[in-house]
Amino acid sequence: MRSFSERDVRRHYDLLQHRPELGLTQLKAMEGLHLFGVGLFDNEEDFVSECRRYNGLGTLTVGVNPRGLELLDQFGGLRNRMRSLFRDVVEPAHIHWITGVAATASMPLASSALPFSGEATRLQDGEAFFALDEPISVHPEEAERTEGALGEWLFGERGDSVPLIQFTQVMGAALPYGGWFRSRARFKRYRPYIQTGITESIEGIRGTPGAPSTDE
Repeated sequence: MRSFSERDVRRHYDLLQHRPELGLTQLKAMEGLHLFGVGLFDNEEDFVSECRRYNGLGTLTVGVNPRGLELLDQFGGLRNRMRSLFRDVVEPAHIHWITGVAATASMPLASSALPFSGEATRLQDGEAFFALDEPISVHPEEAERTEGALGEWLFGERGDSVPLIQFTQVMGAALPYGGWFRSRARFKRYRPYIQTGITESIEGIRGTPGAPSTDE
């Protein structure tokens, strides 16, 4: 199928590094700005299967960071299956770990991220995808500070915050244009290995979570 590449879907899933103990992989189906399908996945095979089933029905996007397992307490029907939904079920409070971050191609990278950009994976629109060498834990009360630190790491002090619930288009799935002859989203550059030092660099900007105050 010209508009679907199982190899690239699997490559994208691997880049996310969503180990089962960290949480769930969120897949969304969009028609323009309108959501019409959501699934929460704990394994690669079901993720790929549902990407294939929904391929061409809209734009498929995937959450960069894993979603908390507690979502299944309320939305168990979304486990490893896409369902028709018209509102998102995930909020920033459901993000407990950061495993990656994506940077739009339209903004220059800061000096903190630039050394890693040469070997970062590049997605369909030129986005740079930075896979962390170690996951970063996120406490609910530090979500806003963490989003600010991600933005500063990518774009400098003037950069916008990067949402913890960040999404990217699924590589290997159909593009939302082209009619019957539509092509698929492709990696501009695929790098399967992890660069050491990204996590330490981000945490250096964010500071130590939960560190006690030194004020007297």
